[in-house]
Amino acid sequence: MTAVAYLSPSGVFAARDNNGNPLIGGLLNTYQAGTTTPIATFTDATALFQNPNPAVLNNRGEANVWLLPNVGYKYVLTDSTGNLIWTQDNIVVSQLVTLYGGVDTGIVNAYVLNFTANFTTLTDGIVIYWIPSHANTGPSTLNVNGIATSPLVNQDGSALGAGTLAANQVVTAMYKGGSWLLLNAGFATSNGSFTGTFVGFTTTVTGTVTWSRTGNMVTLVVPQVTGTSNSVNLYITGLPASLLPPTLGATGVIYQGFINAGSTTNAIMQFNAGFVQFLPVSGASASNWTNSGLKGTGTSTVINYALI
Repeated sequence: MTAVAYLSPSGVFAARDNNGNPLIGGLLNTYQAGTTTPIATFTDATALFQNPNPAVLNNRGEANVWLLPNVGYKYVLTDSTGNLIWTQDNIVVSQLVTLYGGVDTGIVNAYVLNFTANFTTLTDGIVIYWIPSHANTGPSTLNVNGIATSPLVNQDGSALGAGTLAANQVVTAMYKGGSWLLLNAGFATSNGSFTGTFVGFTTTVTGTVTWSRTGNMVTLVVPQVTGTSNSVNLYITGLPASLLPPTLGATGVIYQGFINAGSTTNAIMQFNAGFVQFLPVSGASASNWTNSGLKGTGTSTVINYALI
């Protein structure tokens, strides 16, 4: 492995006058960056003892000046009588304290973090690990250290769906292009049921469909129903919006479960606006799936799919 070396920082602050001589008795005034609000420096790395402000340079024009990490300073250097030598603004000792942003203090869908960071503006590539206090119920935002409230989105730029973020589970996000991109999230698990109407039978057929969702994975458990059907296509309507993929109409999971005249046949599940459609697979024989006859679902048919 190739060794890596770094330039040594200045161990002691030193200054010279306009003639190049040590600035004996010089005064180093320190302020918050961009302001005239005084801010302390310290005599050593412990940060237990503050320098006077201004710090007075010794007979070699030197002083021990230690700064807090990730804090912007402004230096104003004068001679012993207050004549300006120079001014330097936005002096920062950048230090990666942590990537952990802590537990958010915001509300549902509006997440807020406040922590010691090595940045004061948002730039592309900043990564934060943090913990939501609430599961999200829809599109969300993230505000870090009061800098800005920015959208928290999927990596393709789309808004978060309900339940994408789980309370009390670690989330990773990266700032890019004005938004926080969700890199990974702890997955919330939710459960429920709905009354599904099975369309395609000659009479109205309904049944209670139970569901569970973990992150973007959904499981439907369809009850056993049967009836006379004159249709090749059967549908279940009544799905909650949160269980429908964002791209409607895309074909999805192949499963076994719909029956005709007592024989099990493959069916393709396809999503449309507000319902799941079941189609016989290409080449299914007429004896297993005909336009007219007794059709239905098998016992507790399970359908798994991803919300992608």
